[in-house]
Amino acid sequence: MLNDNSTPMTAKDYDEKISQTIPYYSEFYRQTLDVIEQCGFDEIYWLDLGCGTGTLEEQAFQKFPAVHFVLVDPSEKMLEQAKFKLENRSVKFVCAMSDSVQYENCFDVVTAIQSHHYMREQKRKKATECVYHALKKGGIYINFENIVSEDEDIKAFELLRWGRYQQRHGKTAEEALEHNARCGKNYFPLTMAQHIQLLKDTGFRKVHIFWSSYMQMGIYGIK
Repeated sequence: MLNDNSTPMTAKDYDEKISQTIPYYSEFYRQTLDVIEQCGFDEIYWLDLGCGTGTLEEQAFQKFPAVHFVLVDPSEKMLEQAKFKLENRSVKFVCAMSDSVQYENCFDVVTAIQSHHYMREQKRKKATECVYHALKKGGIYINFENIVSEDEDIKAFELLRWGRYQQRHGKTAEEALEHNARCGKNYFPLTMAQHIQLLKDTGFRKVHIFWSSYMQMGIYGIK
């Protein structure tokens, strides 16, 4: 892995630098929590894949009185940050890839926030199948991910616009260019239509894109 995880940032710098890189990143968490609140669960059993530093969980514990987490990430360093942040909370930590988890009808909620775009097609398909099996009937999968246009001119245009965002938030032009050069090489974004089709093919009975901006979107599927 580059650095100590799949992102271009070290685990200890991730919280500070992620908002320089991804527009409205903190909104991903707010929107996720809002969708889960709308579900009206009395008690939540929640699997978070690619949990990173545990910021989502930190916010969820403040919002939901009865929530039980299993946090999965392939990076030990990310999990170390999450364990420190969630000290004295009742959380199970698992160091693993999303496509290797094996749960059956265990969770009301599964989330994957900016974590599955590092997988190529077959591994992402397998990870989504693992999500589906892990959910209870009626459970919800919330996924925030990078997206890309089918039109190469639009793709180039949006990458430039994303690069300008990064520069406005503290990156140099060279750093922004280097980051955007990762698209298709270090991470593998899908189109919106491909995201929808992936969930439908996996078996989710209801699928909806509920948020999008720049080259990211939020989508949920209901089992």
